[in-house]
Amino acid sequence: MKILLSGGGEPEQVKPLDDYFAKSMNGGKVLYIPVAMYKVPYNECNKIKKGVCFKMKEWFKKTYEYCNFDIDMCTDLSKIKSLDEYTGVFIGGGNTFKLLKEIKESKFDILLEKYLKNGGFVYGGSAGAIIFGKSIETSSHADKNIVGLTELSGLNMLNGFDVWCHYNPKEDNNNIMNLKNSTKVLYEESGLLFDGKNFKSIGKDSLTYPEDFIG
Repeated sequence: MKILLSGGGEPEQVKPLDDYFAKSMNGGKVLYIPVAMYKVPYNECNKIKKGVCFKMKEWFKKTYEYCNFDIDMCTDLSKIKSLDEYTGVFIGGGNTFKLLKEIKESKFDILLEKYLKNGGFVYGGSAGAIIFGKSIETSSHADKNIVGLTELSGLNMLNGFDVWCHYNPKEDNNNIMNLKNSTKVLYEESGLLFDGKNFKSIGKDSLTYPEDFIG
């Protein structure tokens, strides 16, 4: 199991994470999942066929143009029946509530859990990282619950930790002090690799609530 959690910065900020992911995928095949991006009008893409939005796929390919791996992309998770053919899965950022709702309603969470238990590698960027926590309440200060989600339990695949992304000490500390669960707090330049037991920093060191905030 490998889950790479990204704080959700700009391309130059997350380059160490992208490089790590790309090196791990070399010669393989990646599934790109952009469904958290609620403001993206899929019907305005250049071409849509079998749930694939080719304009966004081209953006993803450009991001990893220096890499040697194939890319599939899906905007309808119910169509995915197995992840066995993929070396990695990339879950992009956007609206955390929308993303979690689509993953759970399609039962894609069951496929993800099986894939990870069998040694799979998932990259979660921003919302794509937050969903792996015990709860997605850590996104409530930034995301609107546009889908009316009432159950905010996450996929809980990080030993009980939640994930806070886009951390800004000048703006976020008051909200963080009200958190209910132990939380990995990621700057936009931060990344964490979780192997099922331990966390390893990639990029700027992250923080942990409450240890690094109450003392």
